[in-house]
Amino acid sequence: MALDITKDQGKEVFLKLCKDADILLESFAPGYLDSLGLSYNRLSAVNPKLVQTAITPFGQFGPYAQYPGCDLTCSALGGFLFLAGVDNEKPVRACDNQAYRMAEAYAAVGSSIALLFAKRTGVGQFVDVSCMESTGMALENAAQYWDLEGANRRGRGNEAGSATVHPCKDGYIAIVAIMGKNKPMFDSFIKWMKDENVEEWEAFQDPRWIEPNFRRSAEGNAIFARVFERFAMQHSKLSLYEKGQAQRVAISPVSNGKDLLENPQLKHREFWKTLRHSNLGGDVTYPGAPYEFGELEWRLGNPAPTLGQHSSEILSSLGYSQKEIDLLAKEGIVYVA
Repeated sequence: MALDITKDQGKEVFLKLCKDADILLESFAPGYLDSLGLSYNRLSAVNPKLVQTAITPFGQFGPYAQYPGCDLTCSALGGFLFLAGVDNEKPVRACDNQAYRMAEAYAAVGSSIALLFAKRTGVGQFVDVSCMESTGMALENAAQYWDLEGANRRGRGNEAGSATVHPCKDGYIAIVAIMGKNKPMFDSFIKWMKDENVEEWEAFQDPRWIEPNFRRSAEGNAIFARVFERFAMQHSKLSLYEKGQAQRVAISPVSNGKDLLENPQLKHREFWKTLRHSNLGGDVTYPGAPYEFGELEWRLGNPAPTLGQHSSEILSSLGYSQKEIDLLAKEGIVYVA
């Protein structure tokens, strides 16, 4: 439902919606709802069990609260961008809106906890979610590295064969041939190269490969890329994956969208779901649940509604007559599709 809550009649509809709601999710700037006379105190007076979750760049309070923000600024201030860089290189932004995705995940958790509390006690509450803080939660131990060791943690950089990505015949593969000074791990990789009769495989017998500093060097990276990529470019990523795994080498295809849709593991588990969109006149494929229940059946609901698609239905459930709905639409309080 599209509803104009800046107008008195719209506010009246909004309060009726909140009266029987369990959770209100909103992402207005801090203080905006208060300025409309729709503060949490007002809403909780209508419904004491209401859980209101606000998702904003920096939270409702503090020196940054009124600052405008976006995914990039939240990722930058939260430290997320810095981790992806190497040495003194510039920070790197991950694709999509990761700061928002993190905030959404924590908003789901926080709202669920508050809702459970409301169900048990009859007392709702305001849940304040900060995108910057949510991003900070995703940094693993980066802050602790500085706190305890005075070191800024960043990406590993190009350490040959240690979580590096290489081209192959039909895309890319990621390989961890060695970690730290784990010689038995690297021995498995050498054996694979020998069994495949890879040209210059003997170069990997150099004892310097056990030293991370050598693998980080220009010489180490050049040798690894020359020898391994010459071999990889002759094979598909699926072939490399199967052969490498059989040799106990940690190697994996780098999947693109097509690969994911055709992945045999995901197909076997029926991960991808198809839903008919009458508004689009076609089917849309969605990811399913990343978990399976032992007793419950997970399924997709209805397609995302068009703007105002359910305005009349929702207003009718609140007791509005069709005449009243038509009047609200005519006055621009609601939009009815």
